Amino acid sequence: MQERADEVRSHYDENPRKEWDRLQKRFPHEKYITTHMIDRYIRPGDTILDIGGGPGQYSIHYARQGHDVTLLDLSGENVRFAKKKARQYGVKITAVEGNALDLSRFPDNTFDIVFLMGPLYHLMDGENRLQALREAARVLKPSGILFSSFILLFGAVIYGLREIPETIFRPKEQHMFDVAAREESLAIEAFTYAYMTTVKEAKALAASVPGLKTKTVFGQESILSPYKNVLDRYPRKIRTAWYDYALRFCEKEEYLNHSDHLMIVSEKEL
Repeated sequence: MQERADEVRSHYDENPRKEWDRLQKRFPHEKYITTHMIDRYIRPGDTILDIGGGPGQYSIHYARQGHDVTLLDLSGENVRFAKKKARQYGVKITAVEGNALDLSRFPDNTFDIVFLMGPLYHLMDGENRLQALREAARVLKPSGILFSSFILLFGAVIYGLREIPETIFRPKEQHMFDVAAREESLAIEAFTYAYMTTVKEAKALAASVPGLKTKTVFGQESILSPYKNVLDRYPRKIRTAWYDYALRFCEKEEYLNHSDHLMIVSEKEL
């Protein structure tokens, strides 16, 4: 496990700006839909813990709205980048290095809102994914809200079709395509160690955590992921209109697999 953590850390240490730019420039629709859905639940003055918050896109977004935000990330370079960006935006966040599997620095029932938008992508072992969710739930206040993200394996199929269609002929990709067709999950070494799941398995994992009740499930790209390259050709006004339209589909069960990322919104019971 430590070896995998070291490799994941090294991957993100190498270029923290890449993840910042991913949401800022390459996939702004993901952040647009995600923040609009989060905003349904977040209240003025809520305290936020952003576990695996990377270079700080969501932390800084909500710090700019006046929230007290703590970012925790495995990558020291991500933490440093997030602090720098916070200064550039004129906001204050607390940013520390740490592991989602051990949040012992935080007491029980500390935060109103917890984001878990990265670690579950990289924990290859099911017990570790469960541990990360348990720790997130522990530090959440009663009636607090947990936002947990997963990478969908079918999202890799969409990516291949959209970006590199010839992958359908590559022998090394066939196992992934076969597993996706069987609607199963897959833990592989891809861009780094990556766990890619199904809607069914993600829901079951979240539901298995004592004290958490699922409020909704949505696709963070909604119906837009297959059409990203089409949208990129149009001005912002047109793109934003489609983002708003996609919000109407993001919670619909039959469209969840159109997304690369799935988010489960859970409430901690009293």
